[in-house]
Amino acid sequence: MLTTTAGWLLVRSDFGRVLIAIRENEERSAYLGIPVSRIKTMLMVFAGMVASVAGFGYAAFSNVVAPEMAGFQLGTELLIWTALGGRATLLGPVFAAIGIDTISSWLSGAMPFVWKLLTGVAFVLVIVLLPRGLAPLIGALWRKLRPKHVPEVHAIRLNPAPAGRMLQASFGDAPPLCLSQVSRRYGSLQVLRDVNLDAHGTELLGIIGPNGAGKTTLMRCISDGNERTGGAVRVNNAEIARGSPQDIVGLGVGRSFQNTNLFDTLTVGECLQLARYRIDGAKLFDRRETVSLPQPALDILKTTGLDKMLAEETRNLSHGMKRGLELAMVLATEPSVLLLDEPTAGLTRPERMAIGAVLTRLTKEFGLCIMLIEHDLDFVRAICNRVVVLHQGAILMEGTVEEVVASDLVKAAYTGLQKEAVA
Repeated sequence: MLTTTAGWLLVRSDFGRVLIAIRENEERSAYLGIPVSRIKTMLMVFAGMVASVAGFGYAAFSNVVAPEMAGFQLGTELLIWTALGGRATLLGPVFAAIGIDTISSWLSGAMPFVWKLLTGVAFVLVIVLLPRGLAPLIGALWRKLRPKHVPEVHAIRLNPAPAGRMLQASFGDAPPLCLSQVSRRYGSLQVLRDVNLDAHGTELLGIIGPNGAGKTTLMRCISDGNERTGGAVRVNNAEIARGSPQDIVGLGVGRSFQNTNLFDTLTVGECLQLARYRIDGAKLFDRRETVSLPQPALDILKTTGLDKMLAEETRNLSHGMKRGLELAMVLATEPSVLLLDEPTAGLTRPERMAIGAVLTRLTKEFGLCIMLIEHDLDFVRAICNRVVVLHQGAILMEGTVEEVVASDLVKAAYTGLQKEAVA
């Protein structure tokens, strides 16, 4: 009972939302600065402590200790309790364990020859008909029957972050992002070849090139120290070495993905709280009523209308709103180097222009260094200070959008790839 109560308080807390985020999307959690491996290790240690105390109590109660007591049968029963009760729920497996043990004890006495068969048939039927278990079904019925005046969702309010936590930064003489001889190889396939690039504060740098040129791979090499095969990456004059994504977030790198990468079962407000984990932490057995965000993140939320949808689950948002939420989450980590992989893909023209205005403000007013992958040259021309063209994993050219578009070398590279694709 004590363990269940403590678990119930934990999963309803801010830290419980962190656990849900790790369960749903480890990659996105790591790129928000959440120490995924450390938290999973801590949970394993805590679960081992609970199991050791439970084992001691059972041994003291029964006065019997034997290896067979924790063998294959017990492991199978744990899976059955979880599957029948409901995965990703707390009380479902608890009630399933009590119910199944009670029913099994009765059936073993009333029907000693067929009770195991009946239990197995019931288990198979639930797995086939209710793959998520019984708890979600009971929860849905409860939500339908509950009084309408009872609030269903924990309310979260937005506050501006304190002035000291704004994105202003001084990089000194060194550029905030320096790449030296960066390369990436997959077996015999050379995806990146000796990329040398400096990106400066207050600069919006566009990265363009045909599909397969290595643009997204380049961003992975910047945001994950284990991605590159050779070369060096320095962020704010610090070598990222073989640092994990959460370590590099701590150096000041924020990244959005080519495909929207969020947490479907969490609300907009809860996603924003997750993005502030590295800065504000998470309460262990309590929940915050507010989340403090830097002004650029608040601007994105207001532009997309998400500031009025904080209690909405992200799976119910439109594509444009999901894009806006992901950008707001990245800005909530207060980066100094911002990596955006096609942030306007699938957006309408007004939405693209609104995002572009916010990005331009980030460079001018907050001194951010922004690296942007984009195929929309009109959008790139409107906001980028400099453009770098990647071709077959190497830098083909860099300059203004006009210089790049007018280059015969760039035209030949695109045309050549298109002919190869047709052939």
